[in-house]
Amino acid sequence: MTSSASNRPTSFFVSPNGCDRTGDGSAERPFRTPEKARDAIRDLPALPDGGITVWFRGGEYGLTETFTLTPADSGEPEKPIVYAAWPGEEVRFVSKERITGWRRLTAPERAGEIYGMSQEAKANVYVAEIPAGWRFHTLYADGVRLPGSRMTESDAWEKDWPRAMAGREDYGPEGLYARFGEGVLDGLEGWEDAEVRLITAIWWNVNAVLAGIDPGKNAAYIRSRLTVFYPDFRSMGGQYNLMNTPKYLTAGEWCVDSVRGRVYWWPAGGQDPNAVCLFAPKLRELVRFQGDEEEDGWARQVHDVTLRDLTFLYTDRIPETELDPKWLTRNGESPDGMLYFQGADRCSVEGCVLGYSGGQGIVLDHWAQNCAVTGCEIGYASSGGVYLTGYGPGTTDLNHHNTIARNHIHHIGLDYMHSCAVQFFASNHNTVEYNYFHDLPYAAVSIIGMAWHQMQNGPASVDTCNTFGESRTMYNARWDEIGPVADYLDAIPYQNSGESVIQYNICDDYMQTLRDGGALYCWCSGRDKVWQHNCGARAFTDDWAVRAIHIDDCDGFSFIYQNLFFASGATDNSHTNGAAGGRGDGGRTDLDIWDDTVSDNIWKENIIRADVYPEGYLALRESIVREAGGWLSKLPGA
Repeated sequence: MTSSASNRPTSFFVSPNGCDRTGDGSAERPFRTPEKARDAIRDLPALPDGGITVWFRGGEYGLTETFTLTPADSGEPEKPIVYAAWPGEEVRFVSKERITGWRRLTAPERAGEIYGMSQEAKANVYVAEIPAGWRFHTLYADGVRLPGSRMTESDAWEKDWPRAMAGREDYGPEGLYARFGEGVLDGLEGWEDAEVRLITAIWWNVNAVLAGIDPGKNAAYIRSRLTVFYPDFRSMGGQYNLMNTPKYLTAGEWCVDSVRGRVYWWPAGGQDPNAVCLFAPKLRELVRFQGDEEEDGWARQVHDVTLRDLTFLYTDRIPETELDPKWLTRNGESPDGMLYFQGADRCSVEGCVLGYSGGQGIVLDHWAQNCAVTGCEIGYASSGGVYLTGYGPGTTDLNHHNTIARNHIHHIGLDYMHSCAVQFFASNHNTVEYNYFHDLPYAAVSIIGMAWHQMQNGPASVDTCNTFGESRTMYNARWDEIGPVADYLDAIPYQNSGESVIQYNICDDYMQTLRDGGALYCWCSGRDKVWQHNCGARAFTDDWAVRAIHIDDCDGFSFIYQNLFFASGATDNSHTNGAAGGRGDGGRTDLDIWDDTVSDNIWKENIIRADVYPEGYLALRESIVREAGGWLSKLPGA
């Protein structure tokens, strides 16, 4: 370790080859785990001048539990604590549980029933034993995510997925009782690990647990605590794909039987599973910053801590039946994250790579102030990139003044298709700038709130629920803090989601999967947001319910200036480029506001063209790239 003049260390070292028992944290005798370095800092009588750095030497650190920092692990404004990779070395924090001992099915197994598994699958599948009760959602071969078993191979849900049938009378304590197509569930009675990827509206989906399968009635219970179901979702969606069953296993795919402790994999091309490193993640979070919560009066937060130049890979996601009711699930994403900040002030993530998260990449939840995510790459997340959620609508405003800058976020929403590169709910005064967003199933940047008429009429007026008929977590509104609401103007002070600046971002290939959104999106949120100098391209011909900029219901007082998009299917939007308003002649365009009650948004010099580049478009892109200085690009497809 390096010491200051006062003989206090200014750095500790950690290495995959180190030892917590005999190491002292020096470069010559490093620790083995981040926990040991954290505890060594706790034991210091005081932080040295200039703070302290924990240097990680290159290699892989397999985490078996979440690395947690509390207020006791904080730095100070002039004495920060930094966890960083040693210059020039790649440091990987991973959650990986190796699965070994793969074998072919025995003759009796091939002759018997395996929940509808085809004879072709039985002849090709391998099986491995795992601990009973372990239900994971992703499997990797040599670091590459393998496709799971699914009923319909196509991702074109509008065209190729069948519809489940259920109505208002089918919600209840056992879940949503739904009817499926003739024969769909045959052979699956007693199978407990199926999920149903269900479109609950053209802008939402869930990955619900399927229970109580009754093939005789072509019915089962859909169980999810995500509150994105309309009472009669048949009018809004209902398309589904059945996931993780032996019945629909095809070449290259896998499924897990957590009850009996088995994994089935049908390798493509005659691959030998025992010659491949096959693993699944166990942790849902790799790092957690945990400050005091409301029950402690928010007395202490984690502050002045930085994660720098580290790589974080592979986490799982929580089953939707186990979602915490304190989590806001406003838009149908997984609210969990690979790096989770709940109670953080002046903390940052700098130059880090985050890949293959089972939920979000980074979550800034509840209390999160003056935090920054800069120069990072986030890709291949089951849900979104950076997710900022305060408390529900009310007067408790504790998530604000955060910065998301110079990041590269791509290939997200692999399971939760409404996920965004950056999303705010009950979070304000934030800055999102000089980022590169691409390959997105929905929006690049989304700011959302709560409909004023639901805020006006109390909990019973919330128009969505989960499969058990509960609506609380849709907004988690703090009803005792909300006064009289006569219109959407009265609701704005309770949204806690205004006064952010979204500028100089490149948004390419957005809205690839779902509908009713745009690259830049807001709905029922706070006032005085600035959307300026953003650009992007979308090279898809089907643009039904897809816009470049979508200012949705009851969202006003925004300044929307000089955004330039080269997007197929865009309409002439010149009539929206005046000083105010968005309705123009009443027609809807890519620069449209659905319910601009008092025409209070300012639109100036925005251009969206499909035939030629908008004037100034290429120059704007080049200036953003130049100012950003390039983006971290280490993950595949970057």
